[in-house]
Amino acid sequence: MRRFLPSLSALHAFDASVRHLSFTRAAEDIGITQSGISRQIKNLEDFLGLTLFERAGPKLILTAEGAKYSEEISRLLDKLEDVSIDAVRGRKAQSMLKIGFPPTLMRRWGAAVLTEFASAHPQTWFEVYPCRHDLDFATSELDLAFLRGTGNWSGARSQLLFPEELIVVGSPKLVPLDGLPNDEALLDYPLIQNSSRPSLWLHWLRGAGVHYKSRIYGPRLPNFDMILECALSGMGLAVVPELHVRDELAAGSLKPVFDRLQTSGEGFYLCFPQARMSSTNVRTFRDWFATEFARRKQFLPLAYPLGQR
Repeated sequence: MRRFLPSLSALHAFDASVRHLSFTRAAEDIGITQSGISRQIKNLEDFLGLTLFERAGPKLILTAEGAKYSEEISRLLDKLEDVSIDAVRGRKAQSMLKIGFPPTLMRRWGAAVLTEFASAHPQTWFEVYPCRHDLDFATSELDLAFLRGTGNWSGARSQLLFPEELIVVGSPKLVPLDGLPNDEALLDYPLIQNSSRPSLWLHWLRGAGVHYKSRIYGPRLPNFDMILECALSGMGLAVVPELHVRDELAAGSLKPVFDRLQTSGEGFYLCFPQARMSSTNVRTFRDWFATEFARRKQFLPLAYPLGQR
């Protein structure tokens, strides 16, 4: 018996129209004309005997029947896409090792780790997913993740790699050649604030024993990537994890304001969800990393010599 199936082109047009609620934008998305989208939707509605959209001038309003249909169609199209991609690459996405990395940590440190792993285990395919340091493993499908914290993540085992160490840096055009005469002198400079971690400057100043009587002033930025770009431009001084500024310190584009580091009280951890500890891919990565982390200097903190710590 012939299957009761609409055309894939019509479903593609419908899915794009639901996402944009505009035939014009849907047409731009999938690369056909606006009239082509409208025709595909009409054909689909005629095929189903349902009204999927109400038209209110240029606006589209999804009907109740259209919303129910869209929910199922979107799920099936996602599955069809996954199956097609799996066919092209010769293996299922589920067989890949799913690794979580916060974006800045990935750019500044993780790429070197994963490059070495890919070279050592070319048959173990992996996919990297951006994640937050406060990852909820109960709702995550990740097999492992590199995170910053205090070592406590529900539903996961964590292995401390190294403590987070903070360094104060600035552009050479801002910081005097001989550095600052004393700790208190840094309060004369704009201090770039991290709005996602607002206590970092207070933590560093208190740890260094610097007494401040007035407000700590400076621009507020949401993440370390933006903070480093602004520090490079000479906007002000920044307190950042040493792990994130190795290349800039080695190249001289940023210089340490003081010849010491302050621990933040947090550390960088390798975390494994307990439910996935027995996975073959997880065991492969865990065993490899345990050996390589112990012997490869580029995996360890402080590649740039600061002198006294």
